[in-house]
Amino acid sequence: MKPPRKRRIAKSPEVRIAECETHLYFLWDARRLYLQQPERYKQIAAELRILVCETKSNGPLLLDLMDQYDFQHEVQPPGSDPSGPPLKPGPINLVGWRDDPDHKEISERLQKATKSENKDEMAEIDRRLAELAIPISFREWVNKGLALYIEPYDYSNRDLVLAISQQFGSSHEDETVEEPIVQMQQLQLLGQSSELLILVNFADYVISVGTAFISHMMEKHGFEPRYFVAEQVNHGAQ
Repeated sequence: MKPPRKRRIAKSPEVRIAECETHLYFLWDARRLYLQQPERYKQIAAELRILVCETKSNGPLLLDLMDQYDFQHEVQPPGSDPSGPPLKPGPINLVGWRDDPDHKEISERLQKATKSENKDEMAEIDRRLAELAIPISFREWVNKGLALYIEPYDYSNRDLVLAISQQFGSSHEDETVEEPIVQMQQLQLLGQSSELLILVNFADYVISVGTAFISHMMEKHGFEPRYFVAEQVNHGAQ
């Protein structure tokens, strides 16, 4: 006789927050060890998948809890941080940018203005780019923010995490891999393959947002962390 199907019971909010803290700590720890142990990228990708990547079988733990507890975070556009690099204000690049009407219009105008050395038109283009420099939600940036482009493919932050975690990750090693990722591995930036540099920078941002969320839960909801120390995580992610 076939046994009855096992009944599934929902986890309590307290358990899910504790699990989120655990995975944030694991992510921070893998990131901390990455420069000395480069293969830690496998753990970094696996933890990012749990925390921020939605799939058919996985809900993004951190993103969902942020929504549940109304913790808002917006990703700021380039040029908006006075302490960051001196960039002109511009929009956040999203997947599908080549087909965006605003991008097409500005690209055409920029080509003509550059060729004619029209300074007034260049200034107008800068003004138009500044108009498009608006923040977006953390969830949208995860799902649609452009992590890398290798012709003709766009990878969002989510796409890149899933590609690495599902093909090279700590819980799965595919027999075949996507050719664009292999091409990116051959491009070295600052002594690292380019896709891993992008992945690690993304992990740093997720750690920063996750740290702020855990601090919010401690201050507003009485959450008591087990081993998560916000100051330690912020320092270790640098």
